[in-house]
Amino acid sequence: MRKALGYLKPFWLSVIAIIALVFAQVQMELALPDYMSDIVTYGIQYGGITEDAPKVMRSSTASLLQYFMDEDIRTEILDHAYTKIEQNDPAYADTYPVLKEQAVYLRNDAYDGDVNVAEALQKPFLIVSTLQREEIMKQMGVSSIDELMVMLENVPGAAQGISAMVDEQMNGFTADNLGAAERMMIRSEYASVGLDTDAIQNGYILHEGLIMLGIALLGSLCAIASAFLASRTATGACRNMRGDVFRRVESFSNEEFSRFSTASLITRTTNDIQQVQMLLTMLLRIVLFAPFMGFTSLFKVLRYKQLASVLGWTILIMISLMILVFFFTYPKFKIAQKLVDRLNLVTREQLDGMLVIRAFNNEDVEEKRFDEVNTDITKLNIFLNRTMSVISPVMSFLMSSVSVLIIWIGANQIDIGAMQIGDMMAFLQYAIHVLMSFMIVAMIFIMIPRSSVSANRVFEVLETVPAIHDPKEPKHLAEGSQVITFDHVHFRYPKAEQDVLEDISFTASPGETVAFIGSTGSGKSTLVNLLPRFFDVTQGSIRYGDIDIRDVTQHELRDRIGYVPQKGILFSGTIRSNLLYADEHATQEALDNALDVSQAREFVEGRPEKIDDPIAQGGTNVSGGQKQRLSIARALTKKADVFIFDDTFSALDYKTDAKLREALNAMIKKTGATVLIVAQRISTIMHADKIVVLDSGKVAGIGTHEELLKNCQVYQEIAYSQLNEEELAK
Repeated sequence: MRKALGYLKPFWLSVIAIIALVFAQVQMELALPDYMSDIVTYGIQYGGITEDAPKVMRSSTASLLQYFMDEDIRTEILDHAYTKIEQNDPAYADTYPVLKEQAVYLRNDAYDGDVNVAEALQKPFLIVSTLQREEIMKQMGVSSIDELMVMLENVPGAAQGISAMVDEQMNGFTADNLGAAERMMIRSEYASVGLDTDAIQNGYILHEGLIMLGIALLGSLCAIASAFLASRTATGACRNMRGDVFRRVESFSNEEFSRFSTASLITRTTNDIQQVQMLLTMLLRIVLFAPFMGFTSLFKVLRYKQLASVLGWTILIMISLMILVFFFTYPKFKIAQKLVDRLNLVTREQLDGMLVIRAFNNEDVEEKRFDEVNTDITKLNIFLNRTMSVISPVMSFLMSSVSVLIIWIGANQIDIGAMQIGDMMAFLQYAIHVLMSFMIVAMIFIMIPRSSVSANRVFEVLETVPAIHDPKEPKHLAEGSQVITFDHVHFRYPKAEQDVLEDISFTASPGETVAFIGSTGSGKSTLVNLLPRFFDVTQGSIRYGDIDIRDVTQHELRDRIGYVPQKGILFSGTIRSNLLYADEHATQEALDNALDVSQAREFVEGRPEKIDDPIAQGGTNVSGGQKQRLSIARALTKKADVFIFDDTFSALDYKTDAKLREALNAMIKKTGATVLIVAQRISTIMHADKIVVLDSGKVAGIGTHEELLKNCQVYQEIAYSQLNEEELAK
């Protein structure tokens, strides 16, 4: 998987942008619980009061405060921290209606003295606010604030006694309790001043709510942008990977194709890379998101030590479950991808061989064969899906259990005053974020085994070094046709015990037609396939002019060759596109000449759209003979120095074969190209300049038709089995 990540290098700017966007999204989402906590605590519970000391208070309240503060602090606060607004001051009359009855003290926001106003006022303000309550004054035997101040003035030690009593009562209070009580008293004071406390509360909630809405909107935009970039980056990386795989497969020789089946290569290029793409998308998007969210949330929940241990045990259980599932699923995913290969192989064989299956009435046999493979992969996928499905309910149970525990423990903490309701709700949100992050990581760990297997299979192809490769310092072929020399050539297939070709030596000169004939399995096709380097000789050499073909690049060598395979292969498109496959710059004159020589002109002109008539995949909408003639025309479209016809005339009738050979000979005389023909029929090659007879991989004879009839027994047997003496004498 590490190698797959290397494909992200060209997209490093996008990766950095994704990281930044995901980090921003996490910060946005983690800011929301704090705002929610503030709305619950300050907006709902405290009525929108956030300050620790009143911004404004009545002069009666300020007068009472004098009795419970030291003289120097009292002077500092009332003379500097606050400004007195006299009764009926027209500038503040509408803002503070209580000015009609008494003066008010307005807090000076610019105050920067040495006294901490909030700390200095906390206890005195709580005492005064409590004393001003009607039921408290009745208990103390006074009916108004003025009488209360007279009592405090005239009764020695009254203020000290009240202060001591309050201290005793506050011993069990936490800072949160005192802060809550103070804010409630401040709200009451504001109401007495004449401020609209409902408007203060609604304004605070609306303000914080709009901020939350803005943060949520920004977080959503970051999520959308990061998801878009992640998908684009992963798709681009896997597009490059798919291109590399395709280019590597294009360079494979038959040795590599025997190692990787066609079905497996298709699976690796499609399904396996798709698995890697899915994981890369999730890595860039979700896997980045989960750690950012999880660890940042962890730092936030550590502020609440009373509840952190619950989360710690839950995370430990989740990690253990992930490791257990990973251990059980990883080996199975390897088997799963092999079964996909096998399913593709069976399906491909059945589709390609459908006519043969029907001809032999073997539909039931093939259905059973397909059902066996299908059942194996189904059973394995059911096991994997069941194993992975355990994750979801277990995680849901853990999250629900943790939520219940947090609420239960949090309720106890709230009851003893050690925690606020908003803090408990914030912790619950953070805990869910942490658990969700680990749950996401768990799901990723489930996907990693399959994607790792897929990545390994892809890189197995990419890291395969083709047996046939270009030289580091290639030579260049001379211009024009050159003598082709097979010099004591031996060839053995990989892992075979004996040579297929032994000590083959002959030459083919420019303008010369060299034919190869022999019994089935004698090595004719293998021999001509050595020239374009579909295989490399095991021993000996093949030279084009004076240069060994292994000393030039495959592209330069094959650029000189026009090749017609034993099995005619056409590509989906049109007749024209198939002909231009050999030379995309070929002129219309070259196309017409190729159609004429290959004897394909008649049936092409009879098509509805002539040369632009469509060709189905594999050429299924033309006959075998037509397909073969189009394959020949494609090779002839190319201005090649060498033409190889690998038993390509066998699908043609004798009349068409004769016309084609006559036209081909005329073209060869004009161009001076070298022609190599593999044939089964004597009539196809009897007029060749040179005939090489093969028998069990060895040369049984080389010469003209007449020479071989005289001195080559193998050729005589083939000739007399096909033609009579009169036909052979022509």
